Amino acid sequence: MRIIPLASGSSGNSFLVQANGSSVLVDAGLTAKKIRERMETAGVDPGNLAGIIVSHGHSDHVKGVGVLSRKFKIPVWMNRGTWQVVQDSVGELHGLEFFQTGRIFQAGGFKIHPFSVPHDCADPVGFRIVKGVCGVGIATDLGVATGLIANVLTGLQVVVLESNHDPKMLRDGPYPWELKQRVQGRLGHLSNPESAKLLQRIVSDELQAVILAHVSETNNLPELALDCCRSSLQEFLRNRGEIHCASQHEVGPVIEW
Repeated sequence: MRIIPLASGSSGNSFLVQANGSSVLVDAGLTAKKIRERMETAGVDPGNLAGIIVSHGHSDHVKGVGVLSRKFKIPVWMNRGTWQVVQDSVGELHGLEFFQTGRIFQAGGFKIHPFSVPHDCADPVGFRIVKGVCGVGIATDLGVATGLIANVLTGLQVVVLESNHDPKMLRDGPYPWELKQRVQGRLGHLSNPESAKLLQRIVSDELQAVILAHVSETNNLPELALDCCRSSLQEFLRNRGEIHCASQHEVGPVIEW
């Protein structure tokens, strides 16, 4: 199994998950042109995608969904709450399949568990994606770490988790007060310390790699996110676990297991 972050951050999010010749895209928050370019950089043909799986309706997760689906004839999976938010902006899709939050469905040969996350959008979800004995969890937009999230992300080989902001940088930064409150609120985004605490709860013998995601370019630095996480997961690192940070501007890191 393999995961390739194509982009992660406030300007667009997209992750490619592959196993045994099958590929699905989790979110498509860049333009279709940019996603195609980054997939080609990763050596993947968009025309071979088995589907696009959408987590929620914010534009940094759905910007390229419609064009990609129509141009390359790719089916799209999302829940009805998300569809109600995005149907006017994404337009007609090559194929639309609805999943129910909390209920496992199959796409491209993957078993996908969409689990509820607290975020300020209609019925937002994260994903636990499994094929055979291999699995990855993706949760990039959540204001608080619930017990459900910890349970669903445990027992996987790879976890992609939001580490959005450094509390001091957010407090002292340029955002208006209302936006600062939104970011740090229960329906906003996880801070570096909050992400590290959640990772402490989900570390298991199976876990091999962590990818920190949705790192703010205004209120965070990759090195701050990594340092905070690494200081909390020293035993995991001593056991040869890996911690990486996804980028807004380039593909990678590629994790294969």
